[in-house]
Amino acid sequence: MRGQALAPHGVRTRDPLWIVGGAFLGLLCLSTLLEADLRFSSHFYDPTAAAPWVFKHAIPWRWLYTYGEWPGWLLALAAVTVWLGSRWRRPWIGHRRACALLVLAVAFGPGLVVNGVVKSLWGRPRPAQSDVFGGPRPYRQWWQPGAMGGGRSLPSGHAAMGYILVVGVYLVPRSRPTWQRWLPLGGALAYGSLLGVTRIVQGGHFVSDVLWSGALMCFTAATLQILLQVTVPADAPGQAPVVETIIPS
Repeated sequence: MRGQALAPHGVRTRDPLWIVGGAFLGLLCLSTLLEADLRFSSHFYDPTAAAPWVFKHAIPWRWLYTYGEWPGWLLALAAVTVWLGSRWRRPWIGHRRACALLVLAVAFGPGLVVNGVVKSLWGRPRPAQSDVFGGPRPYRQWWQPGAMGGGRSLPSGHAAMGYILVVGVYLVPRSRPTWQRWLPLGGALAYGSLLGVTRIVQGGHFVSDVLWSGALMCFTAATLQILLQVTVPADAPGQAPVVETIIPS
């Protein structure tokens, strides 16, 4: 009975991000069987051109590369602002744990896991660095680590900054219509995929790098939600939604 009473405010037993993360790994296996890394990247590479990656500096890919990570950083900055502002504005105190979720997701996901650890340790050469596309280093499959620091292809940092926005799925009240509860998830997956395609087009990443980013960001966000347990109650009539936090007893 106690478990049932706490269910609406505790850890979600059917967290969609674990499922979506698993789906990314399934797509990774499928893309490996289809040799999608080489096939997809080859569409954007022309060895006879003066600039072999012909769309690298074309619009909108250049804009997406330059500004594509901004939404994630701005979201984290806004969360920090609200958290600090809650020291003076008491109504904001209830938002603290939600703000912590957003900041930690960006810091641990794209920041620590992707750019701080995996990229450097795995050392996979980028497409533009690989010999199959005219580069100086041997091509490596995603499961073949290269020299530490010898490449930063796996996973994709830009795609990770888009996919980490899946944390928004925890910030929509369950009382809202289904489409509103799934909108943050769908938008994050679409935006992360767009940034991933951008980097593939530019010769910066392979398909598998992007899929790994999606899986890692979903698992990171879901793990942080287990630790922080951010909950969003049903909207009261005539009131804007307020994020509450529950401290486990």
